[in-house]
Amino acid sequence: MNKKYFGVALVFITAFGFIQLNSYAEPSKCNMQTLGQTAMNYIRNKDYNNALGVIDACIAEHPNNATLYNNRGNVLMEMGKFNEAAFAYQKSININPKFTAPYNGLSTLYMKTGQAEKGLEVLMDLKEIAPNDSVAALNRASFELILKNYNAAIEDYTIVLKDKKNSVYYKDRAYAYLANSNPEKAISDYENYLKAGHESGEAYKYMGIAYEVMGNNDKAMEYFRKAADQYRKENNLEEYNNLMRIFRAG
Repeated sequence: MNKKYFGVALVFITAFGFIQLNSYAEPSKCNMQTLGQTAMNYIRNKDYNNALGVIDACIAEHPNNATLYNNRGNVLMEMGKFNEAAFAYQKSININPKFTAPYNGLSTLYMKTGQAEKGLEVLMDLKEIAPNDSVAALNRASFELILKNYNAAIEDYTIVLKDKKNSVYYKDRAYAYLANSNPEKAISDYENYLKAGHESGEAYKYMGIAYEVMGNNDKAMEYFRKAADQYRKENNLEEYNNLMRIFRAG
């Protein structure tokens, strides 16, 4: 099998910091107690204009509320209005530089628009404020993989993995180790991923690649076969057929 690394799926998280609410508010009026539920209901129905209406009504009454501008940015990003969304996130940051949500929102916007270096720059600013923020660390790691900053990605995934609930990200740190020419640690992380109860064709495939890099072809083929079986269960026929062609050629 070719010693070729394949792209991993990147996970990005944006924080919707709506105030908790109970009922609908009039779109033209501000009701901070019901704003969150109202806006979220509009967003679920993709009624973004009315969502903006209730948020903007509150911004008119509370112009220095960083959460409102962050939520405005989230809605505008959903609408694909990236320049306006960026302005809203930056306004939120200017109002409260210690509020983490708009940094993550702005970095997500840069991910969507293919501006990895700008996104990472935003998150490095956030790192100075909240160095152990796991959402920011996860988002930073996604950019760092794109930019091939594998050591930095490993450090950030390590922050994420301090929380046992994030065990699914062993797979992503393993990929960073493998891409950084450390197949032994990659295998250890894939094993931790499996021990935590997760399973994926991708994990088995990369374990096979890690063993192949180490020169253990028997183990490599064992995991490639596991990968093929798992891809079939996942109905990923493209990856399944790619692996089966390798077995037939061998």
